[in-house]
Amino acid sequence: MEYTEEQKEQFKQEFAAKRRRQLMLSAPLVIVVVLFMLADNRRGAPLLVLPPAVMWAGLGLILFGLVFSFKNWRCPACGKYLGRSFGPRHCPKCGVALR
Repeated sequence: MEYTEEQKEQFKQEFAAKRRRQLMLSAPLVIVVVLFMLADNRRGAPLLVLPPAVMWAGLGLILFGLVFSFKNWRCPACGKYLGRSFGPRHCPKCGVALR
């Protein structure tokens, strides 16, 4: 499908907003994963003991992050999932320029 220059620019702006949202979500998720790694006791005594409420909250955040990413990380033109790459220049499905 052929898009106007105005539509192409709008797609780029929408993609930039989606990418910012993904970045804002990434920081808390990295912190949760690091905390879980420190609390892992498979190798002996854990470096950090997390209360069950914190563990459940962390798991909830991870689940939220997965669902949010699946819904957010979509091409603004065709709506297809953009895959695992964090900085695609083009949509792998429809080929529209994203940056």
